[in-house]
Amino acid sequence: MSSQDRIQELVDKTFTLSKEYRHHYVTIEHLLAIILDTEEIVDIFAELGVDSKEVSRSLYDHLETQVEKYEEENKQEPKKTVMLERVFHRAFTQALFNGRGTLDTRDLLISILSETNTPATYYLNQRGINRDNIAMYLTDNDTGQEIDTKRAQNKQERTLKKFCDNLNELAGKGEIDAVIGREDQLELLVQTIARRKKNNVILVGESGVGKTAIAEGLADLINEDRVPDIIKGHTVYSLDIGALLAGTKFRGDFEERLKEVLEILENKEKTILFIDEIHMIMGAGNAGQGAMDVANLLKPALQKGKLHCVGSTTYDEYREHFEKDKALNRRFYKVDVPEPSPEDAKRIIVQSIPAYELYHGIAFDQEAMHGAVDLTHQYWHNKFLPDKAFDVLDAAAARQKLLPVDARKPVLELDDIRYEVAKMTRIPIDQLVLTKDSEYKKEQQIDIENALQLKVFGQDEALERLADSIYIAKAGLKDPSKPIGNYLFTGPTGVGKTETAKQLSDIMHMELIRFDMSEYQERHTVAKLIGAPPGYVGYGEGGQGSGLLINKLEEHPNCILLLDEIEKAHPDVSNLLLQIMDNGMVTSSDGKSVSARNAIVILTSNLGARDAEKHGIGFGNADANSDAQDQAVKSFFAPEFRNRLDAVVQFKKLDNKLMSKVTVKFLKELDEMLSPRNIVMEYDDAVIDWLTSKGFTETMGARPMARLINTEIKKPLAKKILFGTNIDLVKLSIVDDKIDIRTDKI
Repeated sequence: MSSQDRIQELVDKTFTLSKEYRHHYVTIEHLLAIILDTEEIVDIFAELGVDSKEVSRSLYDHLETQVEKYEEENKQEPKKTVMLERVFHRAFTQALFNGRGTLDTRDLLISILSETNTPATYYLNQRGINRDNIAMYLTDNDTGQEIDTKRAQNKQERTLKKFCDNLNELAGKGEIDAVIGREDQLELLVQTIARRKKNNVILVGESGVGKTAIAEGLADLINEDRVPDIIKGHTVYSLDIGALLAGTKFRGDFEERLKEVLEILENKEKTILFIDEIHMIMGAGNAGQGAMDVANLLKPALQKGKLHCVGSTTYDEYREHFEKDKALNRRFYKVDVPEPSPEDAKRIIVQSIPAYELYHGIAFDQEAMHGAVDLTHQYWHNKFLPDKAFDVLDAAAARQKLLPVDARKPVLELDDIRYEVAKMTRIPIDQLVLTKDSEYKKEQQIDIENALQLKVFGQDEALERLADSIYIAKAGLKDPSKPIGNYLFTGPTGVGKTETAKQLSDIMHMELIRFDMSEYQERHTVAKLIGAPPGYVGYGEGGQGSGLLINKLEEHPNCILLLDEIEKAHPDVSNLLLQIMDNGMVTSSDGKSVSARNAIVILTSNLGARDAEKHGIGFGNADANSDAQDQAVKSFFAPEFRNRLDAVVQFKKLDNKLMSKVTVKFLKELDEMLSPRNIVMEYDDAVIDWLTSKGFTETMGARPMARLINTEIKKPLAKKILFGTNIDLVKLSIVDDKIDIRTDKI
């Protein structure tokens, strides 16, 4: 735009402003309000230590309240005042006198200051701006040439400030924490920056491991002069992608802004550009051509070596977006950023926690800080240190703000952290036990063996073996990368295998996730567990398409995973279980990994039951039964599968003596069903004996008992409850070798 066009634009804006306020005249106050928004005047005022916005606010307040307005229905064109024409004439004369044939805003400002006793000059003089100091300033700066230079410099600084954060300044203000435990990554970072060409680094690691902290830590080290001479005095700028994208309505706006920033940094000495989430400007989620333009803008600057660039991204985004652009990728040196160790994470927490304490107005004791690291490391497997530990500490402090002031704790302790971890991981708080937390362990642990024996009868040996294996895991004597336990329950049908899993779920307050393996006999049905593979129907869809097993473990990480009758499943299911039992992780078809380390994996099987029946004649039949089941398991499952099992728990056949206990259990369950209706059930030993004799077979176990009670008791009782008179008492007895049901009022 030419100087003449620009002046005309200022005049048009001045008239428009007068119309907006419904003023009769266009005055020098209108003109001053417009030129105060130009870069030239803003820069001059800044050099003189005056905020131009303050003058603008005073002017606009004057125009709103002190100048007469015409009625809205009497619209008219405003007229120029004689004073305004005089200002323009004087400005043109001054421009010609200075040897310039064109008029600019500096001439207009000096001309306005030549007027006396006007609101415009009053507001300027009030802040120390007068004709003499403006003229002297312009004279000292060689007729404006140096002003143009300063203006350009100021514009560059404003551009950098708008689209970048100066990490050195933030570090100087104490808003950045020192980097801890990243000596290897920092050494590689500095070494790469010291190269002549291709001196750019991309930090790759999982979300929350501290990639951004490394760049911020570099700025802090530069401020403290604890870096090699090669990067002393450098300034680290963090590119604000959000600011670059904001307001880019038209194609090319984003690229133009980025190009401007790159040119400024390229010409600026000793600068390092940090781009967090660098894949965002590499075309992530953009099918258009703009993202390619951005990559092309970066490549020449990075190739020449004049611009030092540090980027960060995750492994998934790196593979998906960054690695595919070979030309751009080869200009960066990849530095892997692993999750910090719990020890380093604790050091990071201790150093950074004062900022959280100041914000929340609460303190954390050392046990709480260390516990946040240990508990999240042990039980929260889908996030990474130190981010997840900070999440827990922050949430615990925020929870105190929900309480009345007099009820808030001054210092948060380990129990507060334990509560937050339980909420976030959906693991019962009594299950969150640290290895060293022996006293808490003694108070919270349940006698699993005795509790199971009260619910499952005749399987003391199997329950003891199961409980002992769980105790080993709970005591911290087991590999933490594996599930709590991997068990195979074998034995005839109806002896309590599935029931044991159900009761264990209730005792340990763990969600029971049950899959009937009869539904997964075909190869294609296995996809329902982990999702359909790419190219198949259902890939990427929700529900079953995402994998039932994946979804359930994600919803309930603390669970009992019961795979009933595993021998009926397709062999691919056994192969799938290998990674769960060995590494405590399962990966979906779309690459999402879910933890099963807080799960108890239980597989049930009837393998060897028929062979055991054949050997059940003569002496030593118990050993024969056991051997038959062992042989069947070895024949069916591969050695690598059996080696991953913590225990093969064998369930024995039930006898008549044990079945009477099972019968009583079923009757008690029925009694509990009637209790909400305020109905009491009475029965004698004859009823128990009759049910035991009729509902038990050695081959079918206890399952016929449920059907017998359903047929002989529940069906007739249901009709009496629904269609009879109100009853309070149910009496069961044996009459003519049948169950007699009588109802009465108490």
